[in-house]
Amino acid sequence: MRRVMRRFLSAAGYEIFEAGDGEEALRLAPPERPDVILLDRQLPLLDGYGVLASLRDDPELGEVPVVLVTSHGEPDEVADGLTRGAHDYLRKPFEQQELVARVHAAMRTKALRDELRARNAQLERLVSTDLLTGLLNRAAVADHLRALVSRTQRHGAPLSVVLLDVDGIGEVNARHGHAAGDAVLKALAERVGHELREEDAAGRWSGDQILVVAPDTAADGVAPLIERLRGAAGVEPVAVAGERIAATVSAGAATWSEGDDAEALVRRAEQALAAGRRGGGRAGGES
Repeated sequence: MRRVMRRFLSAAGYEIFEAGDGEEALRLAPPERPDVILLDRQLPLLDGYGVLASLRDDPELGEVPVVLVTSHGEPDEVADGLTRGAHDYLRKPFEQQELVARVHAAMRTKALRDELRARNAQLERLVSTDLLTGLLNRAAVADHLRALVSRTQRHGAPLSVVLLDVDGIGEVNARHGHAAGDAVLKALAERVGHELREEDAAGRWSGDQILVVAPDTAADGVAPLIERLRGAAGVEPVAVAGERIAATVSAGAATWSEGDDAEALVRRAEQALAAGRRGGGRAGGES
């Protein structure tokens, strides 16, 4: 049976990987990541239904179309296989044209699923992204922070936030126009983003504010983080329409303590930012 399938499908241009029993199939599928699986119901060691159940439970292989190959053509057998998650059925004996057509149809189904998944991921990114800065938008970064606060409440992992406020953005808007102010904010967001670790997140919190969420960062790590972010933001003026506009940020930070929810944590960072400004500086620690 495998020789016949290999001959028919190879002639149609498909690359074939073969397994002689159900357990071998489950070992072979993850590294090869097939586009379609032709699965005989009657396999040694683990039958086709057992393999199908394991595939459907695998997050990496659960969406791969499975065509069950069987000599059983009764309607209840067909319905049972489809109910278990098979994409299609191929009855033995089969002709070359039918085999190739069913594999082609399954390939087309997978391609459509992959395209839909990619579009959904793109849509999710658009929904969660601030279009000007490319950072997370306020709703997305707030959701992320709430999830991390929940983790901290359960496991006690350190968590800090830094609220950055672009200095003098109103003056930039007044002197150079709002497009220049947007350009400054975008440039600073990019500079800040380059300083973050993979596990950190940053989002546009308000018009000219950026919230940085730093998991696994305790209070003694906040001051170095602020200095790094401020240094990156103000490393050089921002070039806008032939002009160079000086850009700096003020910062306020807070570290999670018992009883804090996400809103309380950000509120303390806002208070620290305000206190730093009142004190004549541009950085504030815990409020």
